[in-house]
Amino acid sequence: MHLREEPKPDLNDPTIEAKVETELFREPHVPKGQINVNVQDGVVQLRGEVDRPELIEELVAKARAVQGVRDVENLLHLPGTEAPMHH
Repeated sequence: MHLREEPKPDLNDPTIEAKVETELFREPHVPKGQINVNVQDGVVQLRGEVDRPELIEELVAKARAVQGVRDVENLLHLPGTEAPMHH
């Protein structure tokens, strides 16, 4: 008899972080070395520099779609612009 793994409602932060990184960095056009993923209490913080506004939107949407993520704090910025201030 196989026990199917039930989705766990309380995924811990390192697990969520790993899942988010897997999702975000699956695409070859994502600059892996320039993006920092951090998770605190289910809230994902994305930091770093990316070259296109569409990519920022794509990364935020993908992070938001990961199971266990409660919210996404977008601190990504474009080259030559300041990083958004952390509240």
